[in-house]
Amino acid sequence: MAYLKTGKPIKSKSFLASIFLRLVSRFLLLTSYFLLLTSILAPRPAYAALQPSLSIVTGYYMPRLDELNYILKYREVELGPRNTEAKPSPYPVIYQGYSPEGMPKMSPKSPKFGLQFQVDINPRYSVFIGNSVATYDSEKRDVRSFFVGFSIPSDRVTRFSLSLNQLWIGVKRNWIFEEKGKPEERSKRQEARSKKEEDGSKKQEARSQKQEESQKQEDRSKKAEEKPASKLYVEMGVLAVTRAYLTTDVWLHVYAPEEGFDFYKVTETLSQGYGYATFIGIGGEYFIKKWMSLGLDADYTIGGVSKIKYARYFTVDPLEKDIIKPGDKVTYTDLKVGRVAPLFINLEGVDIKGQVRFYF
Repeated sequence: MAYLKTGKPIKSKSFLASIFLRLVSRFLLLTSYFLLLTSILAPRPAYAALQPSLSIVTGYYMPRLDELNYILKYREVELGPRNTEAKPSPYPVIYQGYSPEGMPKMSPKSPKFGLQFQVDINPRYSVFIGNSVATYDSEKRDVRSFFVGFSIPSDRVTRFSLSLNQLWIGVKRNWIFEEKGKPEERSKRQEARSKKEEDGSKKQEARSQKQEESQKQEDRSKKAEEKPASKLYVEMGVLAVTRAYLTTDVWLHVYAPEEGFDFYKVTETLSQGYGYATFIGIGGEYFIKKWMSLGLDADYTIGGVSKIKYARYFTVDPLEKDIIKPGDKVTYTDLKVGRVAPLFINLEGVDIKGQVRFYF
């Protein structure tokens, strides 16, 4: 629910959508917990010791960010409170005037980067924990009319920057592709050796024993150098905690030397919030060495960040310094439909990442 100045509540579609996304996220989280518990508690034969590994993660995470992009797209949708004392008409202080029309959508500024620690419980199941940072931005230059008793066309640069810091915990189900024919070849070699031992003389037996010992040593050395088989896996994020940092920077250059005006108006804000998400996806792993592999994952994430509040606000205009205070909730005004609503960052989207993994 949101409220106009009249005090009448108005239903917000984005608010209802955020509730729906939270319900879906919780359902997927419960499913993740169930699969994790069944995979750990299910009876299975004994395997070798746990196998830990550390991987460098990079790629592109493309969340929808639909509400934030909606704010950037329309001039009638404004982020932050308004300066009601501004002349000749009120305007949102963040933009130093009316918001620019048709700012570009938030897009990745650079590939995401992070680290992931994984433990192979057995050949079938693995658990992992990781952290990554992804950044996005949107920037536009335009000309805004600045009023000082008369209007001065002024250059303006508006920039939004979003940083998503994610910490996730998840589980994998692995399928290993073993090479065919290896067990048959081993059995044939063993049969041939047994026949030689039965039919041969003592000298031949001694000679065959030496050959067998050397063959065993050679097999052991080959096995030590042999690369593990490739893997295909399904992974599920049990929990992904996201910390979001949204910054806005606006520079307005008022330049009219004939009238004696040459100054800058600057506004900077930092807002932050946290939220939860879950994801499910598929991936594969190919070993270059026994201790190093390359992997590729494709995940789909559901979740969001709410309860976003201002953490820092700076302006050079003394008439606007007290309009925003640290701790205030971040809201936006939608003049197209007439509502004021809290900002929600939708994290639903595709996450494609590559990994270089080191086993130890």
